[in-house]
Amino acid sequence: MLHRLLLLAALILFVSASHTAHAQVQLQAEGAVRGRIVDSVTGRAVPAASVHLMRNQRLHGTVEADAAGEFLFDNVPEGVYSVEVEEQGYVNAVQTDVRVVLRRVAVVDFALVRGSDEVIDEVVVTEVVVTARTTAGDPRATPNTVRLEREEIRRNPGSAGDVVRALDVLPGVVSTGEFSSFTVRGNGPRDNLILIDGIPFDRVAHFDESLGEQEGVDGGGRYSIFAPNIIGSAKFSPGGWRAAEGGRNGSLLELEIADANPVSSTMGARVDIIGVEADYEGPSYVADNTSVLLSARQFDFSNLFEAIEELDIGTQRLTDVIAKSVTELNDDHRLELLAIDASESSKRTVENALASENFEDVGLEDTTQDSSLLGVTWRWSPGDVAQLRNTFYYRNSDTTGTEGEAYPDLAGPDPTPATTPVRENILRIDERETEIGWRSDFSTVLGSDGIFSAGARVARVDLDFDRSLSGDWIRYVYEQSDFRPDPTQRYIVLTPAEYDSSLSAAETQLAAYADYAWTLGAFTWTPGLRYERDGFSDKSAVAPRLLLSWQPDALTRVWTGGGVYHQAPRYLDIAADPSNLDLKSERSTQWVLGYSRYLRQDLRFSAEGYYQQLDDLIVFDDRTTNTASNIGEGSATGVDLMLAKRMGRGWSASATYSYSRARRDDNLGEGEYAADWDRPHAVGIVGAWQPSDRWTFSAKWKHASGRPTDAFVVHSDVLGGEGPLRFSKELTRTNAERLPAYHSLSLRTDYQRRFGPVSLVAYLDILNVYERENANGYEWDERRGVNIIEGLDEALPTIGIRFEYSWTPGE
Repeated sequence: MLHRLLLLAALILFVSASHTAHAQVQLQAEGAVRGRIVDSVTGRAVPAASVHLMRNQRLHGTVEADAAGEFLFDNVPEGVYSVEVEEQGYVNAVQTDVRVVLRRVAVVDFALVRGSDEVIDEVVVTEVVVTARTTAGDPRATPNTVRLEREEIRRNPGSAGDVVRALDVLPGVVSTGEFSSFTVRGNGPRDNLILIDGIPFDRVAHFDESLGEQEGVDGGGRYSIFAPNIIGSAKFSPGGWRAAEGGRNGSLLELEIADANPVSSTMGARVDIIGVEADYEGPSYVADNTSVLLSARQFDFSNLFEAIEELDIGTQRLTDVIAKSVTELNDDHRLELLAIDASESSKRTVENALASENFEDVGLEDTTQDSSLLGVTWRWSPGDVAQLRNTFYYRNSDTTGTEGEAYPDLAGPDPTPATTPVRENILRIDERETEIGWRSDFSTVLGSDGIFSAGARVARVDLDFDRSLSGDWIRYVYEQSDFRPDPTQRYIVLTPAEYDSSLSAAETQLAAYADYAWTLGAFTWTPGLRYERDGFSDKSAVAPRLLLSWQPDALTRVWTGGGVYHQAPRYLDIAADPSNLDLKSERSTQWVLGYSRYLRQDLRFSAEGYYQQLDDLIVFDDRTTNTASNIGEGSATGVDLMLAKRMGRGWSASATYSYSRARRDDNLGEGEYAADWDRPHAVGIVGAWQPSDRWTFSAKWKHASGRPTDAFVVHSDVLGGEGPLRFSKELTRTNAERLPAYHSLSLRTDYQRRFGPVSLVAYLDILNVYERENANGYEWDERRGVNIIEGLDEALPTIGIRFEYSWTPGE
């Protein structure tokens, strides 16, 4: 089936490329490029900046921004361009991959970082940064802080436009492709702080399991809630960020939903193997100075599972609706509205259990989840040197799930759905989270050398959790320390009396911060302080931060800094047992030393070394009760290297290498061991080639050390004469062994062409091309007494066609 799909994709691309419906001598088509340039601190316009429009390293035109910071290039031939901005007192900026299409105005906005020029050999070599809204010139950002733009996310091979999977070759990041999640510097997927337009929202992936095998529960979700064209940019920091954010101690990912084009309208539709998607961006046609982005999609993964011959997975469906509007009230005030609704269902029946090889996965599942986010952001620029941002939001998540088991080995040599015994709804989980919050951020320029920032966060969180068993449930994987009434018993039994739990509580979470970036010559000091209060544990914490940047010349930057970061307990952990309400935040003390240098205008090298000391880690000491305490500790140390070439002369590339060692100690008598997400070595290489405006070819190869896994012994016939033949797995040492190393090759081809007013984009994206069997973990088969490798072991193709129709009002 996979080979037929690849042949179909090749046919689609060939027909698209060879189509001559628009005679081959059509007149040259034209569009336009416009944008606005503002100060990144104050939000005020930067007038008189020089703006250059480049194509194939050649200057197409130069204009000067007007008093409002706006610029316009009219009558621009179709093609792919870059826009470069220069202004005295600011770091130069460039935006690549600006595609000009007939009847569409390409909008490129810049937020310039304050800096200075330096002349060497009579040539201005001010650091040219990678993107329009970059962090490379920001002295408060670590050297390995990276921002990915819309086109970089869309064309990332193996990601199918999934923004989370597109992060997998950034420094310090490991992602295996099976999950739409990532780990950073030995921390897990749950340790990453994710903001959407500045709003905390961790439900960014579908099929994020709360029950089932531990590998799935720990791994995160499997498919992003964002369509490929929805994310305007993704800013990623692997650690050491400012006092403005907290609540997690892994990494910081800031996603910005794209602002709609305020001048031109575009309607798009995409069809691929898993479903359909439609979107619109452009003027609202309802209110002046208002642009609107709308996106809706509905996916059913059944066709994909059939294509890769994975009929045992089950039925998974999702629906996503996202809307964002931006209203420029006047030069001082801007209003943004954001709405997200993401729903999903996942069901695994006895038919799917019977389709699994050797009946190795007999779990039954029926889960639904609805998540929503509503946000209103008001930006105000009081005076010429300050900016105030206030965001009010409402977040809700409602999940209901059940888990059961099928017993095909008890149905004779030829089991069928009708003859196979099943036990449905053994475990039921109901989770409901509601949060109403306010976030405020203020920044201002003090004198000519300082930037002061301060803010506050208030959130009212309402939790309603319930977990219940329908009866006793035997589990055949256990630790030596797990409670068993009879020590010679080689399995554990979950009982409703010990396992059932419920929580209904509402508390207020508070945080406030302030920092001051002071530049003295080539040095910038940024001391900061953050205060946090967790209403559920009724505990407060103070987190000091200190950052120092030294820029000896315009091409080189040395950075060091660190501080204290706190991570609040997961709400699911709090709800697991009434005593867990006393859990306090985990504490991470971090230090980073970094270096970056531009080897040439489009080629940048960066390196970061780091050390993290972890205290008050949450430890679950018994699987039969799920009680937890803050007795764990640990550490992480390593170095991340990155060499990145931005798009120019038709190609771009980056390479990363990370060395990391993460250790943990639960203080339960076992001693120190490798952390669950410890991967000592990780390598990533990605590149894109654009031989013409129509074709883009990209490839990505990744390699990482295998994850740690527990040592164990196998016990046979543990039920004796009281039941069928069953094997158990007794875990003897935590993470004493490792899974095989991970490596994968992904390829992507994009073809774009316009037919009159309609643009067509056809693409083929293949993850794990050479079908490497990559293990994320083991699932235990108690019927045969063997470990089953869980992970992606097939090539995963995504094939689709996108159509776009554009117009500019008045034309």
